[in-house]
Amino acid sequence: MMRSLSIILILIGAGFMFASVIFSLKMLQSVPSTFLNRWRVLTALMLFFLLGYLTFIVAQLKRLPLPAELVAGVVFLAGAVFVFLIINLTRNTVAKIREGEQLLRTARDQLEIRVEQRTEQLQKTLVDLEREVSARKKATFALENVNAELLQILNCSADGIRVVDKNFIIQRVNSTFVKLAGIPAEKLIGMRCYEVFEHAACRTPDCSLSRILHGAPAVENEKYLLRKDGKVFPCIVTAFPYCSPGGELIGTVEGFRDISLRKQMENRLKEMSITDDLTGLLNRRGFIAVAEKHLQLGERFDQTLYLLYADLDNMKWINDNLGHDAGDLALMEAADVLKNTFRKSDVLGIGRLGGDEFAVLMLSRPVPCCHHPVLQRLEDQIAGRNKNPDRRYQLSISVGVAEYRPESPCSIEEFLSMGDEAMYECKRERKKNSRT
Repeated sequence: MMRSLSIILILIGAGFMFASVIFSLKMLQSVPSTFLNRWRVLTALMLFFLLGYLTFIVAQLKRLPLPAELVAGVVFLAGAVFVFLIINLTRNTVAKIREGEQLLRTARDQLEIRVEQRTEQLQKTLVDLEREVSARKKATFALENVNAELLQILNCSADGIRVVDKNFIIQRVNSTFVKLAGIPAEKLIGMRCYEVFEHAACRTPDCSLSRILHGAPAVENEKYLLRKDGKVFPCIVTAFPYCSPGGELIGTVEGFRDISLRKQMENRLKEMSITDDLTGLLNRRGFIAVAEKHLQLGERFDQTLYLLYADLDNMKWINDNLGHDAGDLALMEAADVLKNTFRKSDVLGIGRLGGDEFAVLMLSRPVPCCHHPVLQRLEDQIAGRNKNPDRRYQLSISVGVAEYRPESPCSIEEFLSMGDEAMYECKRERKKNSRT
């Protein structure tokens, strides 16, 4: 019974020892070089123990005699060596572990120092970053204020302003330009500049952008611009180079000044310079300018012209006896009679030459001057006005008609002298007739 139990226990121990040998052999490649020889001795001892277990089991099964004292001595010796190796390995392992722990502590201390230093650096960097962010916020706020001020100034400009890039695309406009264009600002941005206003110079080398891109320092033109709604208005357009902060040419900055009122004033001044304030007829300067032009045309196209030279009779008597207001009224009435006498298709110009003298330049078929049909119409107009019983004076106009023939041209002054002579001949004829 005891023998069987002993064999079973030794057999179990041999199984554990066999497993230990297999495990030791598998770990042999991963054992550090400093422990490799000791690990091999330890593996050999395990093989020795395994061999002893197997020898003992075989001897027991075959009932072979074994010297108990020798076996015990060998086992104890091998066990002592095994334990020594185990303790040595354990001691070395513990030393390595402690060394590793010390290295880990040192590394941890160094890491903590580096983390602390890095933390300080990060805190300093964060403070600098906060200062930079604060400075940028202040700069951004200041820039926004400047942009707002510039935008307000831009929109307060009396001139329309737009920025156009090299591709003729509108980048920015002010409120005045929006009003001039008659198109909302959000639609203007991105449009081609020539799509807003049409002009003959658009998309030609003479356009402002093309001239700026070819080196012109500035361009100024007076143009009549056509809006999308068909409105045409005069405008002075100025263009200057638009450059980046680095000096690269981006496009143009164009200014548009509506000069409609100025043109109206110029036309009004021009009219005033050639128009008689009292009668609304051409003054002497205006009449001569018109007559000179038609005399040149008459000479070129072989056209006969007639000049009716008229003088308001009794002007001095009216001023002396009825007052200058009545005299002015008489002059206006004479002018009105002259305007109503002539058909628009026949008359080329009616003017007050000064004082009580008038002149009418006529276009009609050749007829004898003294029998010109307009004379009868003029007499009828005067007679119709004199029929009014409440009149304070009788309207009377002396006239003379001079003829301009292309084959014998003369100056306008000579033509006026001919008319004046014909008119005085009429006055002399009247005085002669009144005496008889």
